[in-house]
Amino acid sequence: MTGQESEVQQLSASLIRIVDQQEDQDHRVLLASLEGRSQGIAEVLAHLGRYADGLEGSARWLRGMRLCRIQADLYRLLGASGAPGAWPACGLDSKEILDLKQQGALERLPAAYEARINQLQRLDLRQSLEAVGAVVPATAMEPRDYGGQFVVEAPLRLGISSANASDNHLRTKEQGGKTLNAGIDLQLEGEPAPAPPLRVRVRRLPSPGLVLRSRSTGFEGDLVLGEGEAPAVQHQRFFAYRRGGDEALRLSKQALVHVGIVREEHQDIVGQVAAYTGGGGLELETHSKVLQGSGLGTSSILAAAILKALYRLAGHPIATAEGEYPALYDQSLLLEQSVGLNSGWQDARGACGGPSAVKDFYAPPTLGLPAPQVQFIPIDEAQFAARVVLFNTGIARQATRGLNVVLDAYLTREASRYPAIRESLAIHDQMVAALSDGDYGLLGRQATRYWELRCTLDPDATSPLIRRLFEEPRLQQHCEGGMLTGAGGGGFALLICRQGQAPLLKEELRRLRQVPGYERSGVVEYRLNRTGLRLSE
Repeated sequence: MTGQESEVQQLSASLIRIVDQQEDQDHRVLLASLEGRSQGIAEVLAHLGRYADGLEGSARWLRGMRLCRIQADLYRLLGASGAPGAWPACGLDSKEILDLKQQGALERLPAAYEARINQLQRLDLRQSLEAVGAVVPATAMEPRDYGGQFVVEAPLRLGISSANASDNHLRTKEQGGKTLNAGIDLQLEGEPAPAPPLRVRVRRLPSPGLVLRSRSTGFEGDLVLGEGEAPAVQHQRFFAYRRGGDEALRLSKQALVHVGIVREEHQDIVGQVAAYTGGGGLELETHSKVLQGSGLGTSSILAAAILKALYRLAGHPIATAEGEYPALYDQSLLLEQSVGLNSGWQDARGACGGPSAVKDFYAPPTLGLPAPQVQFIPIDEAQFAARVVLFNTGIARQATRGLNVVLDAYLTREASRYPAIRESLAIHDQMVAALSDGDYGLLGRQATRYWELRCTLDPDATSPLIRRLFEEPRLQQHCEGGMLTGAGGGGFALLICRQGQAPLLKEELRRLRQVPGYERSGVVEYRLNRTGLRLSE
């Protein structure tokens, strides 16, 4: 064995150990020695492929996610070297990756492997759900419900801490996840009182057909299918969301697939709906008072509300108050993942009801389905409302579709960002304690530090315009600290005001509308919601 061969074997063994033992080491430090060495890179890829082929069960997908991240960087190095060749297949490869290797399209393989990370996460989530029997296809409607109308109203989730995305599926399974949030109703301008911001209505139609309507802010759309339309045309129109766009109706459409009402292999959409409804049709309408991407869990909770309505239509116990938790929230997570939205398990759970609107979740590490344990935090609701101010920045934030930057920091263990993940887990417990004790001054300071960690993990979470919200002296004189809820980049801000200074802080926040970029901003009044998703019929 030559010295170079020994070096490549040792490097391969080190990379495999990093993955297998979940070591906190950046693999890119090791890969630096392979620059310009196409033969060595190919040998490392072969070693990693053999390791991947030996993995089984959930470990295959979980370890595979980090392996894919490493392979993305290896193919970047190959692309930079311009070396032609036939590159080894790996058991983790998707059809797209295999085709790209066959074509020799090196420049496209890094992005394909990064996309594969999200695909593996969805595969593991689905398999974890199936292993506990949580994937439950709907049965046909009961005739006694033919004349009914089912309405689900839902609050939004005010995210206080997710330990900076520890509720990601992979991170939770490997290291455990923690979140702190509250269910809230909103009172928008012109409304007399706070009310649930999300609403889903579903009913059977007497004649065959499918009517989908979205009346959500910024996401309006309609689909009407009737018997006279050719099945091939029905199929093409219904599944348009699979080809990009159609964002207003994609959750409703995919929900119909998710619960088994519509099956992709059958072109006659109206016929499938008729079979489900006893010869009738179906109307499904969604409403949201806020934009998706607000940082309040809008799309996740809307997904849960749609599923609750559809499962009630089928008379399934998952739609009942007793059967809702945790199955409905696991299903909504899978639904979102299946349309390419990389949500965490806390996003919809923040809307669940209980003895307190404020909930502290902990999900221990597991090889199975993450099982968040919830602790309801008793608080003085009047004090919370007097100290916590909700502000809509009016800045739209795009939902994550590609490889999430925080997940990337976790997969790479990048030295400049990964320590922020570890500190976020520690500060979470301090935030829970501060809120439990009613120490809002401490909570404000911790929220500020939490936000600093978020911006370290994802520099795009902030901007000069957003920083102004946290640095403007006329705001800070009334404020203990704060953060943007959710992933940042826009949406809603949570600000902790000083004792008795909420009116002054709100007045200064309203003046921000005069600042370019904040024209659509505004203070939003809210009410804590302990009810959760409410079904009426």
